[in-house]
Amino acid sequence: MYHMRVRLPMTLGRPFLFRHILGGFMRSSPTLLIMDNDRLALRLLSASLKRLLPGCTVLAPVDTGAEAIAVCTSHHCPDLLLADVSMSDINGLVVCRTIRKENWKTSVLMMTSFSVAEYAAEAVASGAQGIIHKDNPKTIAEALLQIKETGICSDRFLNAHDSFLRLKSEKNKDLSPREMEIVDRWARGRSMSDIAEELSIGQTTVRTHLEHAASKLGVANNRALISAWMHLNR
Repeated sequence: MYHMRVRLPMTLGRPFLFRHILGGFMRSSPTLLIMDNDRLALRLLSASLKRLLPGCTVLAPVDTGAEAIAVCTSHHCPDLLLADVSMSDINGLVVCRTIRKENWKTSVLMMTSFSVAEYAAEAVASGAQGIIHKDNPKTIAEALLQIKETGICSDRFLNAHDSFLRLKSEKNKDLSPREMEIVDRWARGRSMSDIAEELSIGQTTVRTHLEHAASKLGVANNRALISAWMHLNR
């Protein structure tokens, strides 16, 4: 299995660099949000990173992509987001891309239990600052430190601000957070009236969002929209 290595200057040993960056980390006291749909893994990883990154404020973790989007597009967005690729509601790469189109401040490190090489190109395209295997909390901590210090964890990625500018310059065919919220409910079998009631909006608004989503994803109707959404989040 391929593991992406964190960039380390050749002139510095890893222990020295880790202490050096950690010192800067503690001075700036950044905030970290962790997103993973495995609640046990989320608790264990959160506890490990609190121990490995004592100068970082680890926020209450989230187990859905929708929650991560809400937090990272709010006025109090975190400095760092550690996001799993495989989520049960919205694919982690879609979450990253959605956040990046609205947020140039939060650096995103994707993680996966599968091959990093399989998702690396998509992580770059989605506006992430790195991707790493999720099996080793210490390696994850080092990657987060590297991103905090340099903006990226390997040369193939862009920093958060440059990624934001690149995505903003592309033709917008991405679903908005509200469209994703509605399409996800639609794909799970909710009726338009159910969705309207759950989100406190009108049925006409729900229908309009579904139509816009179908147009963006290039499908002809709401039934085909379900298939497109499932394919997007496979």
